[in-house]
Amino acid sequence: MVMNSYEGFLQQLREALSALYDPATLRRNGLRQLLGPVEGANHPTALRDLLIDAIESLRPAHETPAQMRAWRIYDLLHFRFVQQFGPDEVADQLGISARHLRREQHAALEALAARLQERYLPSTRAESPPPDDDEAGPQWHQELAWLQDAPPEQGVNLHEGLPSVLALVTPLAQQHQVALELQMDTQPLAVAMHPVALRQLLLGVLDTAIHASARGRVLVTAQPEAAEIAVEVVCSPGAVVRGEPDAELRMTRRLARLCGCIVDVSTADDRFAAHLLLPALGRLPVLVIDDNPDTLELLRRYAAGTRYHILVTRDPDQALGLAQQITPQIIVLDVMMPQIDGWEVLGRLRQHPRTGQIPVVVCSILTQEELALALGASGFVQKPVTRQNFLAALDRLSPLGQPVHTSQPTLN
Repeated sequence: MVMNSYEGFLQQLREALSALYDPATLRRNGLRQLLGPVEGANHPTALRDLLIDAIESLRPAHETPAQMRAWRIYDLLHFRFVQQFGPDEVADQLGISARHLRREQHAALEALAARLQERYLPSTRAESPPPDDDEAGPQWHQELAWLQDAPPEQGVNLHEGLPSVLALVTPLAQQHQVALELQMDTQPLAVAMHPVALRQLLLGVLDTAIHASARGRVLVTAQPEAAEIAVEVVCSPGAVVRGEPDAELRMTRRLARLCGCIVDVSTADDRFAAHLLLPALGRLPVLVIDDNPDTLELLRRYAAGTRYHILVTRDPDQALGLAQQITPQIIVLDVMMPQIDGWEVLGRLRQHPRTGQIPVVVCSILTQEELALALGASGFVQKPVTRQNFLAALDRLSPLGQPVHTSQPTLN
């Protein structure tokens, strides 16, 4: 099979992993041709050994904190494909829901695909980037550059946003004799996205679903899921999808990537289904330790309209106690403070059993990133801090899928 696209590469990778211990199926898999001549390539287990080796290469260093996303990616690939655990077993092993497992598996496959292309197809990787960056990529990013500079300040209430989107596509659904049904959790469903981006994202998915379910039914559901809001768009059985779903949703996937969410599509059992995981507003607690009130206010503004809820303290002496009390998902730590410097606070946090695994981002005017990482920090941001750099540092450490601690005291 000829693979001339990133999606084709991913599809062959999925099939190879699903048949990892089936030599006959692996012999027919297109990855054997695409990966080129490797020693013993004709041996029935050659591709299997290559894929297992690539998975093992993603194993984080021993000192990497257990809650880091790199461990989630490795563990998922190892348990699901190398150890052949079932989906429910993997979800239980990782402590996540089945819905989160689908999302995490998508990200893990992309990480493995990147590693394979890096090792065996460096030129192909450069020429055939993911579908988010095809020939229209530059125009696309220019068109939507404002999204990164104009974040929402209050987020979007899906209890209002979803019904309005369904009302917008109702004429299209009626033309195709499709019934639309909406089921929503009664809990608050606030999404940390720009309202225009969210509406276009939902419209893109619903447009595909309506065309895939002529004279059928499209069910839309929404409910909170840890630090995210899960939205599912599922067609009634027997849907006929026009073309490849991934191709139809290419632009929608791009928009999702820019907004920090994922659209996962499946057509299993002759049923089109799209699973969206949207960032929930202010669900991840972040403790910021800094003696400068202006910095604290600035970081609060930076986090407005995002999934992060900023808790602050100006007293480094209280840092360890507060971290134990509120159990933040991430700690942001200044270095130059008058009572105790950040290096001592970092040491205390790393040594205590209740805070030792919480990722710490050192945020300092000092240019000592290497020292910060050597002393146990998980990230570093140079002051003066930009919103983009601050949120990028949090995103890299965000433990998506982990339980979110919602019982938080008010700090002065």
